[in-house]
Amino acid sequence: MQSPPLSKAEALNAVPVPSADIRLHSNPQGLVRIRYPINLKPWLARFLPEKMSLPMRTLELDSMGSFVWNHIDGKNSVQKLAEIVTGHYACHPSEAEHAVATFIRQLGRRGILGLH
Repeated sequence: MQSPPLSKAEALNAVPVPSADIRLHSNPQGLVRIRYPINLKPWLARFLPEKMSLPMRTLELDSMGSFVWNHIDGKNSVQKLAEIVTGHYACHPSEAEHAVATFIRQLGRRGILGLH
C-alpha cells in the first residue's frame, strides 16, 4: 500500500538522501554519472539466480543536475536546494522549486534517492 502523497510544504521540507546501492563517477567536466540497480517487479526478480546482483543502469546528469546532485548531502532540504539553484542560476524561486522537485521525484522513482 502506497503512502499518501506529500503536501507541497512536506515535500519542500523533505531531505533527499542517496541510496546506498548507487555508484557515482564524475568526469573531468564535473558532470555526474550514476549507476543504480534496476527495480525489478517481484515476479521477474524470482527468475534471477540467488547470488546474482540486480542489473544496473547508468544515468548521466547534465550540468544543472550535477550541480544539484553535488549539493545533496543528507542535510539540505528540497527547499534549500531550490534556494541554492535560485542563487546560482539567477532564476525565479518558483521555477527553481519546480525544477528541483521534479528532479528529486525522477531520481526517487528510479530508486536513486529517498526522502527523510
